[in-house]
Amino acid sequence: MPRRPNPAVEGRILEAARKLWGKGGEEALSMRSIARMARTNTPAVYRRFKNRKDIVRALVESYQRELFRELEVCGSLPELLDRVMDFALRQPREYELMTSGMLARVTKSRPNVEFVILKVTEWWGGSPDENRSLVMALWSMTHGLIMLKISGTLPEADFPGALVAFHESVSLLIENRETLRSKK
Repeated sequence: MPRRPNPAVEGRILEAARKLWGKGGEEALSMRSIARMARTNTPAVYRRFKNRKDIVRALVESYQRELFRELEVCGSLPELLDRVMDFALRQPREYELMTSGMLARVTKSRPNVEFVILKVTEWWGGSPDENRSLVMALWSMTHGLIMLKISGTLPEADFPGALVAFHESVSLLIENRETLRSKK
Protein backbone atom coordinates (compact mmCIF):
# COMPACT_ATOMS: atom_id res chain seq x y z
CA MET A 1 0.00 0.00 0.00
CA PRO A 2 1.51 3.39 -1.01
CA ARG A 3 2.22 6.00 1.64
CA ARG A 4 -0.22 8.87 1.92
CA PRO A 5 1.26 12.33 1.48
CA ASN A 6 1.62 14.27 4.68
CA PRO A 7 -0.10 17.67 4.23
CA ALA A 8 2.00 19.11 7.06
CA VAL A 9 5.11 18.65 4.92
CA GLU A 10 3.79 21.04 2.27
CA GLY A 11 3.08 23.60 4.97
CA ARG A 12 6.61 23.22 6.33
CA ILE A 13 8.03 23.58 2.84
CA LEU A 14 6.16 26.82 2.20
CA GLU A 15 7.02 28.18 5.63
CA ALA A 16 10.69 27.36 5.01
CA ALA A 17 10.52 29.08 1.61
CA ARG A 18 8.94 32.16 3.23
CA LYS A 19 11.71 32.33 5.83
CA LEU A 20 14.46 31.85 3.28
CA TRP A 21 12.96 34.46 0.98
CA GLY A 22 12.63 36.91 3.86
CA LYS A 23 16.25 36.43 4.87
CA GLY A 24 17.97 36.37 1.50
CA GLY A 25 15.58 36.81 -1.38
CA GLU A 26 15.93 34.82 -4.56
CA GLU A 27 19.55 33.82 -3.88
CA ALA A 28 18.54 32.04 -0.66
CA LEU A 29 15.77 30.03 -2.30
CA SER A 30 17.14 26.67 -3.45
CA MET A 31 15.27 23.38 -3.34
CA ARG A 32 17.98 21.90 -1.14
CA SER A 33 17.92 24.75 1.39
CA ILE A 34 14.11 24.65 1.47
CA ALA A 35 14.17 20.90 2.13
CA ARG A 36 16.76 21.27 4.87
CA MET A 37 14.85 24.06 6.64
CA ALA A 38 11.54 22.17 6.25
CA ARG A 39 13.11 19.08 7.88
CA THR A 40 12.51 16.92 4.84
CA ASN A 41 14.42 15.85 1.74
CA THR A 42 14.73 17.36 -1.72
CA PRO A 43 12.64 14.64 -3.45
CA ALA A 44 9.78 15.43 -1.04
CA VAL A 45 9.93 19.06 -2.13
CA TYR A 46 9.89 18.06 -5.81
CA ARG A 47 6.90 15.77 -5.26
CA ARG A 48 4.90 18.79 -4.09
CA PHE A 49 6.40 21.51 -6.30
CA LYS A 50 7.62 20.80 -9.81
CA ASN A 51 10.37 23.42 -9.59
CA ARG A 52 11.45 26.61 -7.89
CA LYS A 53 9.07 28.61 -10.09
CA ASP A 54 6.14 26.70 -8.52
CA ILE A 55 7.40 27.57 -5.05
CA VAL A 56 7.78 31.23 -6.02
CA ARG A 57 4.23 31.20 -7.41
CA ALA A 58 2.96 29.74 -4.11
CA LEU A 59 4.88 32.41 -2.17
CA VAL A 60 3.46 35.21 -4.32
CA GLU A 61 -0.06 33.87 -3.86
CA SER A 62 0.40 33.67 -0.09
CA TYR A 63 1.75 37.25 0.08
CA GLN A 64 -1.13 38.45 -2.11
CA ARG A 65 -3.63 36.79 0.26
CA GLU A 66 -1.87 38.37 3.23
CA LEU A 67 -2.07 41.84 1.68
CA PHE A 68 -5.69 41.25 0.63
CA ARG A 69 -6.66 40.52 4.25
CA GLU A 70 -5.25 43.93 5.19
CA LEU A 71 -6.99 45.73 2.32
CA GLU A 72 -10.44 44.20 2.53
CA VAL A 73 -11.24 46.00 5.81
CA CYS A 74 -10.37 49.48 4.50
CA GLY A 75 -13.09 52.10 4.30
CA SER A 76 -11.37 54.60 2.00
CA LEU A 77 -8.77 54.80 -0.70
CA PRO A 78 -6.27 56.81 1.39
CA GLU A 79 -6.52 54.18 4.15
CA LEU A 80 -6.03 51.45 1.60
CA LEU A 81 -2.92 53.11 0.14
CA ASP A 82 -1.49 53.57 3.65
CA ARG A 83 -2.03 49.85 4.34
CA VAL A 84 -0.19 48.93 1.14
CA MET A 85 2.65 51.23 2.20
CA ASP A 86 2.76 49.73 5.72
CA PHE A 87 2.72 46.16 4.36
CA ALA A 88 5.53 46.91 1.92
CA LEU A 89 7.75 48.65 4.47
CA ARG A 90 7.23 45.87 7.03
CA GLN A 91 8.00 43.16 4.48
CA PRO A 92 10.19 44.73 1.80
CA ARG A 93 11.50 41.51 0.24
CA GLU A 94 8.03 40.06 0.06
CA TYR A 95 6.67 43.24 -1.50
CA GLU A 96 9.51 43.29 -4.01
CA LEU A 97 8.70 39.72 -5.00
CA MET A 98 5.01 40.56 -5.42
CA THR A 99 5.85 43.47 -7.71
CA SER A 100 8.92 42.11 -9.49
CA GLY A 101 9.47 40.98 -13.03
CA MET A 102 9.71 37.50 -11.56
CA LEU A 103 6.04 37.78 -10.64
CA ALA A 104 5.13 38.43 -14.26
CA ARG A 105 6.95 35.22 -15.23
CA VAL A 106 4.98 33.05 -12.78
CA THR A 107 1.49 34.58 -12.84
CA LYS A 108 -0.57 37.21 -14.65
CA SER A 109 -2.96 37.49 -11.72
CA ARG A 110 -3.18 40.85 -9.93
CA PRO A 111 -6.05 40.21 -7.52
CA ASN A 112 -5.28 43.10 -5.19
CA VAL A 113 -5.19 45.68 -7.98
CA GLU A 114 -8.48 44.37 -9.34
CA PHE A 115 -9.94 44.42 -5.81
CA VAL A 116 -8.93 48.09 -5.39
CA ILE A 117 -10.54 49.00 -8.72
CA LEU A 118 -13.78 47.31 -7.60
CA LYS A 119 -13.67 49.02 -4.17
CA VAL A 120 -13.11 52.43 -5.76
CA THR A 121 -16.04 51.76 -8.08
CA GLU A 122 -18.17 50.82 -5.06
CA TRP A 123 -17.12 53.96 -3.15
CA TRP A 124 -17.30 56.46 -6.02
CA GLY A 125 -19.59 54.95 -8.62
CA GLY A 126 -18.90 54.75 -12.30
CA SER A 127 -17.54 51.62 -13.88
CA PRO A 128 -14.33 49.70 -13.22
CA ASP A 129 -13.03 50.87 -16.61
CA GLU A 130 -13.70 54.51 -15.67
CA ASN A 131 -11.79 54.09 -12.39
CA ARG A 132 -8.90 51.98 -13.71
CA SER A 133 -6.71 54.91 -14.86
CA LEU A 134 -7.00 56.72 -11.54
CA VAL A 135 -6.22 53.57 -9.57
CA MET A 136 -3.23 52.86 -11.80
CA ALA A 137 -1.94 56.42 -11.31
CA LEU A 138 -2.32 56.11 -7.53
CA TRP A 139 -0.76 52.64 -7.59
CA SER A 140 2.21 54.05 -9.54
CA MET A 141 2.71 56.84 -7.00
CA THR A 142 2.40 54.44 -4.07
CA HIS A 143 4.76 51.89 -5.58
CA GLY A 144 7.25 54.60 -6.53
CA LEU A 145 7.48 55.96 -2.99
CA ILE A 146 7.70 52.46 -1.54
CA MET A 147 10.55 51.50 -3.87
CA LEU A 148 12.42 54.76 -3.23
CA LYS A 149 12.24 53.99 0.49
CA ILE A 150 13.08 50.28 0.21
CA SER A 151 16.01 50.83 -2.14
CA GLY A 152 17.50 53.57 0.03
CA THR A 153 17.41 56.01 -2.90
CA LEU A 154 15.30 58.36 -0.81
CA PRO A 155 17.33 59.47 2.22
CA GLU A 156 15.66 58.51 5.50
CA ALA A 157 15.49 62.17 6.55
CA ASP A 158 13.46 62.99 3.40
CA PHE A 159 10.88 60.24 3.81
CA PRO A 160 8.50 62.12 6.16
CA GLY A 161 8.31 65.07 3.75
CA ALA A 162 7.85 62.74 0.79
CA LEU A 163 5.04 60.98 2.66
CA VAL A 164 3.28 64.32 3.28
CA ALA A 165 3.63 65.21 -0.42
CA PHE A 166 2.32 61.76 -1.33
CA HIS A 167 -0.80 62.19 0.82
CA GLU A 168 -1.41 65.68 -0.60
CA SER A 169 -1.07 64.31 -4.15
CA VAL A 170 -3.49 61.48 -3.36
CA SER A 171 -6.00 64.01 -2.04
CA LEU A 172 -5.66 66.16 -5.17
CA LEU A 173 -6.16 63.21 -7.48
CA ILE A 174 -9.20 62.07 -5.52
CA GLU A 175 -10.69 65.59 -5.50
CA ASN A 176 -10.19 65.88 -9.26
CA ARG A 177 -11.21 62.35 -10.21
CA GLU A 178 -14.20 63.51 -12.28
CA THR A 179 -11.91 65.66 -14.42
CA LEU A 180 -9.60 62.70 -14.90
CA ARG A 181 -12.50 60.46 -15.89
CA SER A 182 -13.71 62.88 -18.58
CA LYS A 183 -10.27 62.94 -20.27
CA LYS A 184 -10.50 59.28 -21.30
